[in-house]
Amino acid sequence: MARSIVCKVTPVASARRDISWCFQPIFVWLRILGIDLNPRNRKAISIYGFLMLLVGTWTQFENTSVIFWKLSLPQNDTHALNISTSNTNNWNIEVDFANHFCLIVFVSPTVFYVARNQWQLLWNLIVNFDSTYCQLDHNQLRKKLSIGVVTLLLEISSTLYALLVILPDFKQESSLRKFVTVFAFFAKILPISSLVWYCYVAWLSSLFYEAIQRDIDRTCEVKKEELRRWKCSLVLAGEVVNGINECFGLILLISVTHFVVDFIVHSFYLINNVSITSRFRMGIALANMLRKLTMFWFVTCIPTEILHKASSVANSLRKINCLGMDLRNQVSFLALDILQSLPRISALGYFDINFELLPKMIGTTLTYVIILYQFHSSEESDVNQST
Repeated sequence: MARSIVCKVTPVASARRDISWCFQPIFVWLRILGIDLNPRNRKAISIYGFLMLLVGTWTQFENTSVIFWKLSLPQNDTHALNISTSNTNNWNIEVDFANHFCLIVFVSPTVFYVARNQWQLLWNLIVNFDSTYCQLDHNQLRKKLSIGVVTLLLEISSTLYALLVILPDFKQESSLRKFVTVFAFFAKILPISSLVWYCYVAWLSSLFYEAIQRDIDRTCEVKKEELRRWKCSLVLAGEVVNGINECFGLILLISVTHFVVDFIVHSFYLINNVSITSRFRMGIALANMLRKLTMFWFVTCIPTEILHKASSVANSLRKINCLGMDLRNQVSFLALDILQSLPRISALGYFDINFELLPKMIGTTLTYVIILYQFHSSEESDVNQST
């Protein structure tokens, strides 16, 4: 739990718009999906969100069970989904569906729980920092946050394309199966939306540290009032990062694991089917891989930016001039304390979320793709020898 802030900072003049206005697009979007982050009619939205959660979970169980049943059928069965005699390829398909199933079934309830229990405390810390210490340019902030809308539109477009691909077989299904399939396909939008929500909050916390650094750089002569204000603001910014870990730790753990498995699976798809896939579908597949890589880059890069800006605050403190040995020692101790307890975002403490995950993911993907391709080649060689 976040610690209560006992020290007060000097309020500044109120801005024309508040921080809630900057987050309004993501608030409205998540409310459509049944997640209320700015509750007013809390009871109604909770019932709607709970129903969305139940229907989404049911459709995922139903759709995944049918797909695994079809994959288990002999290849000559009309209902079978086996697209290859290779066990490696079929196993890869099963892992792909299981990976998407775990992302939706585990992340969606977590998002619902966080919105109901932990989010309000984190949001209060954000509003407190913005209103009492640094007021950002809210007009510019909202424009920059609008980038997340592009990610959501791309995810929706990818889902629509996936539905169009299965459309020839889709027409023969019953009305119930059509509903289950469509809802199961679009259910992934909520976990992706939660990652956009996380990126918004994490990036905002990096701006808080940047604002503290600018305040320090503008100060020509340090006094006790300035030092006290910096201490209080740093404590508050640290509480925001702690709140992010409490709210998004499990979501990040599941999502990062999903991204790694997803890259391995789809990289094997591309390599294994490059000779039989049309250029158009290959281009779509590569575009989807690039979209996911960009999303993963934002998820890992923003915590690295928080770490970098917190370190910059400590470096700025070391450069300022102080009158008196006592005040100079306090500034030095504050800079040392920042460096010893740099803010970090982690996946429930199992690993830190930072830019180092990107090369690790690429290396892991290449390793497993090579192993899978060796198994696949060995199977094809055995089949050729037997025939």
